[in-house]
Parts: sequence; structure tokens; C-alpha cells
Amino acid sequence: MLDKYEEMTPLRMNSAELDLLVLAAQDGDRGALETLVRATQRDLLRFAFAIARDRDLARDAVQDAWVAVAGNLRRLDDPRGFRPWVFRQVRWRVFDQLRRRSPTAGITAGDEPDDGGRQAGAQATDFDLARALGQLAAPEREVVGLFYLSGLSIAEIALVLDIPPGTVKSRLHRARGELKHQLQGDDDES
Repeated sequence: MLDKYEEMTPLRMNSAELDLLVLAAQDGDRGALETLVRATQRDLLRFAFAIARDRDLARDAVQDAWVAVAGNLRRLDDPRGFRPWVFRQVRWRVFDQLRRRSPTAGITAGDEPDDGGRQAGAQATDFDLARALGQLAAPEREVVGLFYLSGLSIAEIALVLDIPPGTVKSRLHRARGELKHQLQGDDDES
């Protein structure tokens, strides 16, 4: 079902439009729910893959999350909380599936693998940046992915990860410094 949304260009909408869609979906409007899927699917898949590094597991986790979202959307009190809530649903599903695959692996919130980031800096190639992101500690990679790749705010990331906003900011600061050091270091070695 969700494969068709992977191929579509994601919808870009402002927060008021998203809130209205959430309210319509809460009232049972199937078209509104499908539009929510289209608007967020690519970011959710990217986020799930960043954690799991397995496309099939990421797709399964996102699909499971959408089943849960569809069944529990009416319980969401504030439509403005939809984005962090749906990312959190995906995160839980990914970790559940990782635990099922390897119950002795001890997956925790800080064990996410490289997200293979795709945003190039002014002086870095996509490959250089992906490699530098892969060298970040897992908590910093997760915050960088949510902030830069998925476009979540500091407050939304704090809700998704269940950490204080100050921790999000410090992880972003550390990640930026480390990325700058790695990318400038790569230039010096050339």
C-alpha cells in the first residue's frame, strides 16, 4: 500500500494545512489520512532507515506505524503534535522490529546506525558528508537527521526523542562542530 507514496513527490504544506488535515482525518476523512501519508511518508522512511539500515524493515516499521496512527489518531489531543507523534510511532516500531530480529542485541535509543545523509555542504560532496555523518555518535546522527533531513523543530525533536530541548541543541551543536572538523580535515588531507 505504501509503496505508491514512496514514488510520489512529497507534499509540502504549512503547519495550519497539516493541522486541518489531522482534524479531518480524526473525523474519519480517508482522503485526509492519505494526504497525511503522502506529506510525511518519505521523511518517515528516511528516519526509519537511518535507525535500521534495512529498507524492508524500515518499510515494515512505517507501515505498522501508519496502522497504529490510523487506529489512534482520534486520541491525539492537539493536531499540532502530529509530526512528533508520528515520528515517535515510527521510532518505536523500528526498535520493536530490531528487538524481534535480534532479541539479544540490546538495541537502545542511542544505537541507531548511519543515516547516509544526503545534504551536501558548500565544500563537501554527498559522499564526504555521508561518510562524516557515519562517524558521528548515534545520538548526534539521529538529531541531525530529524533536524536537517526531516525538518523537525527543536521542540518536535525533543518530543520524538523524549529528551529536553537543551539536549537537542547541545547534540546539534556537537554534531555541527564534529562535521565541520571532519569535512575541513578532509580538505586539508587532499
